[in-house]
Amino acid sequence: MKMTMINKAVVALVKARAGDYCEVCGRSASESMALHHRKLKSRGGKDTASNLIRVHHSCHNLATESIHSKVEYSENKGWICPSWREPTEHPFVRPDGSIVLLQDDGSATTLWEG
Repeated sequence: MKMTMINKAVVALVKARAGDYCEVCGRSASESMALHHRKLKSRGGKDTASNLIRVHHSCHNLATESIHSKVEYSENKGWICPSWREPTEHPFVRPDGSIVLLQDDGSATTLWEG
């Protein structure tokens, strides 16, 4: 499998949107962080700001409550997008309960305030 680097400008947009926090649990980014593809690469996901979220490694795939261990729950939270949906159209639930649509320019359109 060929590994590609994500464009540094896209990484910067995602980091700026997330601030110093995990976009899944809301805890500080003091521990090791990862970029997670909401629409998985195996489902055709791209390296765009709307498709990437910044998460702790434990939230990503190391814990029993991680994104990849509970796919249906993660889809409901917007942490994983179904293959038939674009990330810009799939609502994302922030740790504070707000529901947003993530945009490719690194911004988020609020649908509901938490």
